[in-house]
Amino acid sequence: MVINMVTIKEFAITDYESALTLWQNTEGVCNCEKCTLLDSKENIEKFLNRNPGLSFIAVENGIVKGVVLAGHDGRTGIIYRLTVSEKLRENGIGKQLVEKAVNGLKHEGLTIVKAFVLKDNNGGNAFWDKIGFTENNTAVTRFKIL
Repeated sequence: MVINMVTIKEFAITDYESALTLWQNTEGVCNCEKCTLLDSKENIEKFLNRNPGLSFIAVENGIVKGVVLAGHDGRTGIIYRLTVSEKLRENGIGKQLVEKAVNGLKHEGLTIVKAFVLKDNNGGNAFWDKIGFTENNTAVTRFKIL
């Protein structure tokens, strides 16, 4: 799928370094110790192998400009991360990436998808509101580094 000069394709581990660079250089994306552990090449490769056909990248002139990282636990679809280069926002790329991931999750038979968004990421939260994702005020996400 091509949007203007951007091609959307399945995220492969060969795209990892470009995706990591985008994550590290985009405001509103978690780069804390927890995310650094989760985003290691080894962990992303395991994740992609466990969830084939659910994560996608947007590429412009050979450079990754957008990434959606999606998977599921067999019960609920989860969009763990959506990142679009600030220069390409408002062009529908984020929405197209989400649609590809959601369609893959539907194909897996899932009926609910949730997205992880940092609480203080106002632009990101506005995007999710705009495309029909509602805030879940009934649950708190907690974690522990092992």
